[in-house]
Amino acid sequence: MVIPAGFGPSRVIEINNMRESHHTQSTRTVISDNSNVKLKKATTIALQDPLLAVALFIGSTLTALGHHLYYRSLNETSVDSEGQQVWAIRIGTGLAFLTRSGLAATLGIIAVQQSWATLRKRAMTIGGIDSMFGIMSNPWLFFNTDLLMHAKRLCALAAISWLLPLIAITTPATLSVYSHANQIESSLKVPFLNFSDTRGWATYEGWGSVSGVGPEISRLFTSVYTSNTFAPLTPPFPNASYDLEFWGPSYKCTSLEEFIEKNNTRTWSLSDFNYTSVEQAFYGQVGSWVSPDNSSLSGKEYVYTAVSATPLNNTLFIGASGFNTLWNSTSHNARLVCQLYNASYGITVGFDNGTPFIRENAVENLELQNWDGIRGVRALGFANNGTCAPDPESNNATVCLTYYVFHSVFRDFLAGSIFINSVGDIAYDDGDAVHSIGSTPLFHSGLMDCPEIRNSTTLFSGTGTDTSVLNTFNRCRNQTLASAIEDLSRNFTYSLMTYRNWEDVQTQVPVAITSPVNFFSYNERYLLAAYLTAVILTLVCITVGLAALMDNGFTGSTVFSAMLLTTRNPDLDRLAENNYLGEKPLPKVVGKTRLQFGIIGTRETMPHAGFGLEGTVRPLGDMLKTKPNNGD
Repeated sequence: MVIPAGFGPSRVIEINNMRESHHTQSTRTVISDNSNVKLKKATTIALQDPLLAVALFIGSTLTALGHHLYYRSLNETSVDSEGQQVWAIRIGTGLAFLTRSGLAATLGIIAVQQSWATLRKRAMTIGGIDSMFGIMSNPWLFFNTDLLMHAKRLCALAAISWLLPLIAITTPATLSVYSHANQIESSLKVPFLNFSDTRGWATYEGWGSVSGVGPEISRLFTSVYTSNTFAPLTPPFPNASYDLEFWGPSYKCTSLEEFIEKNNTRTWSLSDFNYTSVEQAFYGQVGSWVSPDNSSLSGKEYVYTAVSATPLNNTLFIGASGFNTLWNSTSHNARLVCQLYNASYGITVGFDNGTPFIRENAVENLELQNWDGIRGVRALGFANNGTCAPDPESNNATVCLTYYVFHSVFRDFLAGSIFINSVGDIAYDDGDAVHSIGSTPLFHSGLMDCPEIRNSTTLFSGTGTDTSVLNTFNRCRNQTLASAIEDLSRNFTYSLMTYRNWEDVQTQVPVAITSPVNFFSYNERYLLAAYLTAVILTLVCITVGLAALMDNGFTGSTVFSAMLLTTRNPDLDRLAENNYLGEKPLPKVVGKTRLQFGIIGTRETMPHAGFGLEGTVRPLGDMLKTKPNNGD
């Protein structure tokens, strides 16, 4: 043997003597009766890990409670900004992850104590022991049969730990956002009507007499009768509404029978209109074909005729050969008298996502416009300068140039005759010439769908074989010709709020503005259910861990030093030969070797707690709690 410098024979002999002395002293400490072997040091339970587990559990519970209180404070409150909504979800998600992390860490500490308790009681394969120490971080280890058979409590702890992330998914989702219509009121200027304002309403000839209807009024009326509704208004906001009250023109249509029952007396001079009664004037102007007694419809086969003579004082006589069960009980021929009134309007103008609608709250006919066309054409335009004013020559009725033009528009639209001509075609006579039915404004409107016209057998006789030209699309508003004319007159009045020459005619009204507002909605039932489930299960696991800790008698650990100190065993050293890297996969021979944690040692070695081969390990029992004798 090579002796290092400075080491002489005497030094070598001294070292050998020390070794022998140490061996002799060690041997004395080995008790021949192995059943009474005592550890050098009694174990105690270190409180750091148990206290940490309790602190994590309490902190997680308080975090869950804070999550609940935070979401409840947001419930049914408005979302003021996108950033507020984003941060509410972020904070809720953060609190959920903190709760989950704290509970998972608590279960991790408990799992360590349960692992040592399991290894003390039974032998397990090294593969099973590997699964025990790795199950909290690797779910694949659940498939180890030795683990499932001999470490059921630990598997339950690990399963709960792996399911805890569900609370970080479900609980943030208990706060949602829903949209609710919120209404505010603001005073705004909106379009209005002023029938004393005659700008653009008429064309004039000498001495200020009205010669015709202004082009913009004609265009506006054309859009109304072709669209079968009022001209769309410009919304102040996409969803808004406001109430208006005003007066304006409106027609009232009644049956001839009802009209003459109330007033059959003439209101005109016989020199101007040679009829002695309203009934005589009606049949004289419209024609005898519309008489109830004339069922044969001899001569010209009429479908429709409307007349507005100047002496009739803003009145229209209308006859139609169709039949409408909603109108009367006669077999054919409708007879209508339509008169212009000054009406009071109470309406609500509303907008639904920009689409306008008008709701009639109260429309009442007030004054019959009982003045003739001469006053409208001559005296009004010159004497009153176009403004609405009482006219002494018309029994002080309020006469408006705009009302006269209004009646002129409807007279030009309705007056005329539809009949079957000599060649069997449908023709239209406006009083000046005969035209094709396709050129008449009435044919372009929804009035043609009214049963009083649509149901005329005469009308269908002029269509030849193609009766689809008269297919109805149910555009007759209110289902009768009388109601449809009244409805058209009101829609035209409403449309005058879009009249371009009246763009500066406005009024200040309260406008109810409805806009969608986002609100938080918190479903506390699901959040509390998720958190209570997690907290209760963790509390049960803490009880299991406490029992394992008390049963062990010491605070276990899975750190490297714990593995180092509990694997000091010659048997394990031989098992580790040629397998020193600890790489995967674990050799089958090593993995199937069964170990148990307990007292290991021989007569030549000091007994200590550690892992040993099955059959070579004695239970720890109460020896871990035995206090050492004085001098040990």
